[in-house]
Amino acid sequence: MPFQYILANLLAETGASGVLFLDELGETVDVACSDYTPYDMKILGAYFGIYLRQLTQFLTASGVGRPDLIYVEKERVHIYSRVLPDDYYIVLVQKRPALVGKTRVALDKAASQLRQELF
Repeated sequence: MPFQYILANLLAETGASGVLFLDELGETVDVACSDYTPYDMKILGAYFGIYLRQLTQFLTASGVGRPDLIYVEKERVHIYSRVLPDDYYIVLVQKRPALVGKTRVALDKAASQLRQELF
């Protein structure tokens, strides 16, 4: 599948801890990881998928519109998410310190590749 190659490249390019490809329900379609187990990443993806759906519903209902980029910064982890067509998501998990600008450029590139290949 082309998305596996895209996820692996994003992981290598950013030095991320993990990259998830989530479906419209927040279920993990595929995962690439280096610092966490695939199981840990799938658990993170399931909870983050719930958060993404609730945030999208709230913003849409409020009249703000749908999100494009979601960024969560915690003390030890940074989580980036790009919304893809059909409510799919690409999620990148990076340990601190994160290079935000470089990571966003790489995430945008991967999201564009996924759009071209899959949608």
